[in-house]
Amino acid sequence: MAEDKKQLRRAAFKQGVRHWFRQFLESFLAVVPIVVLIVVIYFTGVIPREEFSPQLLVSFVICAFAIVIGLTSFNLGSNQSMTRIGEIVGETLFKRKNLFIIIAMTFILGVAVTVAEPDLKTMAGQIGCSELLLILVIGIGVGIFVVIGVMRILRNKRLNVLFLAFYAIVFALAAVVNPKFLPIAFDSGGVTTGPVTVPFILAFGAGLAASRASGGRTGDDSFGITALASVGPIIAVMVLGLFMDVDAMVWTPNLPDPASYSSWSSFWPFFAQHIGEALLGQLKNVAFAVVPLFVLFLIYNWIFVRMPMKRILQIFVGLIYVYVGLVIFMSAVECGFLPVAQQVGFAFGDPSRPSLFPLAVGIGALFGLFGVLAEPAVHVLVRQIEKVSEGTIRSRTVLIVMALAIAGGVSLSIVRAHYQFPILYYTIPGYAVALGLSFIVPKIYFAIAFDSGGVASGPMASTFVMPFCIGFAYANHGSDSVYSDAFGCVAMIALMPLIVIQFLGVYAELKRQLVYQRARKRFIEPNDNQIIHFAEDDA
Repeated sequence: MAEDKKQLRRAAFKQGVRHWFRQFLESFLAVVPIVVLIVVIYFTGVIPREEFSPQLLVSFVICAFAIVIGLTSFNLGSNQSMTRIGEIVGETLFKRKNLFIIIAMTFILGVAVTVAEPDLKTMAGQIGCSELLLILVIGIGVGIFVVIGVMRILRNKRLNVLFLAFYAIVFALAAVVNPKFLPIAFDSGGVTTGPVTVPFILAFGAGLAASRASGGRTGDDSFGITALASVGPIIAVMVLGLFMDVDAMVWTPNLPDPASYSSWSSFWPFFAQHIGEALLGQLKNVAFAVVPLFVLFLIYNWIFVRMPMKRILQIFVGLIYVYVGLVIFMSAVECGFLPVAQQVGFAFGDPSRPSLFPLAVGIGALFGLFGVLAEPAVHVLVRQIEKVSEGTIRSRTVLIVMALAIAGGVSLSIVRAHYQFPILYYTIPGYAVALGLSFIVPKIYFAIAFDSGGVASGPMASTFVMPFCIGFAYANHGSDSVYSDAFGCVAMIALMPLIVIQFLGVYAELKRQLVYQRARKRFIEPNDNQIIHFAEDDA
């Protein structure tokens, strides 16, 4: 008996090690392409050494490794805590048959998971206004629209009609909101659906679909909540912009101090102090985000579920992993990724070297391409599309099309930052095409496409692509242009999948109909359309 227990513990330990290694590998693959590209840029000498010193490169590589560790810890804990909480609430909440409780708990949990979102914290720290106010407003927007997503399922409303109405509100507000604030509003819809919010909402929707399966609901009800959660922040931030003195906002560059990175003797003390200060700050900030979520879950469990203590402890351990991972991730982003990304963007945006502009467009495309190819959630999405299309659309095809489309979206953001035209030149026709396609494609493709926008705008978008665009715009036109010209790149990353996946849905339907048409022709004989009349013999 004792030997059997030892074998079980040994097997569980090996399984845990394999799972940790898989998560580490996924996180490593998400970060290493960006690191390789930065190393190549450094050694080609495109950026002068006084702007990109070897000390700065070393700090970037160290922080990149820390980001891999942080993402690994976060992903391990998220699967065990955020996803489990979403599943439990989704499966049990709708059995209460109390509409007030359903709305209240859905709203509170929607706000709580948004406040804990690392992508949102990264963006909020680059804007220059009150981070707490911005995060709370975005959280309220997510909470309200998650409730709307749930009510849509309960009331059996069409998703594309809701999107048509909500995006009409978005573009009506865009006509009166300060243009300086518009790109921030559109970006907020992409960064909120990140590694915390997406697993929770997807699990929440799956739990809801499972709890209502006996009512004849279809599986596509589990899609679309994430997409609605992306609309809420856009509207909420636009409303906030109506009451803010946007013109008084001042953006502060986060470029590295050349004196701190000029020699090895001055670099190490500065880097150690910088990391220490970042860790101390993030220990408090992340606790403020994670602890309320766990307290809310404990209250919900005590009132409605009464889970055994062992399962609660497992969720608590998962949240510890999430906490540690977020602290490491946010500290490394603050000390390494953001300054280097802004410095690289600043160097490529130097107006005295206009020949670098085409190269900046290409580098931006590579950042978008690598970010999509290395994002684990994207690979989950493309496999899902292949399953839904019954193999008509191959996962490899979807991945390549998405990667190329998002690479193009980042390039368009660099072009916009250079020529300084409004983001509405992209978003109005882009969303018009996406919403128009929603009335043509099967609703499952439409729901997946709009959900995929949040999946594509992962951690690399807010930690590297956005700072790169900010640095580029700052070098081109100064700090006054950063808000209107640099922000909006995450919105472009979130917009492109909405269009390309629906086009793939149209292609799949046309291909399926062509196959059925050819099959029918094979079974129809030349004289099948003749009508033969049989008459009785009177004789």
